[in-house]
Amino acid sequence: MNWAQSIGPEVLVWVKGQLQRKDHPEQAYRVCLGLLNLNRSYAAERLNKACAIANKESLFKLKNVKAILQSNRDKLPEATPIQLSLLPQDHINIRGAKSFH
Repeated sequence: MNWAQSIGPEVLVWVKGQLQRKDHPEQAYRVCLGLLNLNRSYAAERLNKACAIANKESLFKLKNVKAILQSNRDKLPEATPIQLSLLPQDHINIRGAKSFH
C-alpha cells in the first residue's frame, strides 16, 4: 500500500479495490505487484492517470490498465461532456410525417 501511495493516489485506490474484491487478500497480491512493477516501464504520472481511468470505468483487470498504457489513452485530453439538444427544425426543405405513407 505504501508503494502504491508513492506512485499516486489513484494507484492506491486501484490496489485497495483489488484487495477488497478477493475473499483472501493474498490472492490479489500478484495482480497488485504486476501493476506496481509497471512503474519500471512507465512513469508514475502515466500509471496514476491510467489507474484513474480504470477506476472511473470500473476496470478491475491488470490487462485493462496495461491496454490503457500501451494505447497511450492516458495521454489523451479528458473528454468534455457534450450536451446535445434535439429541437424540431423548421426549414422549407424539411417535410413532415404527412409527406410519407
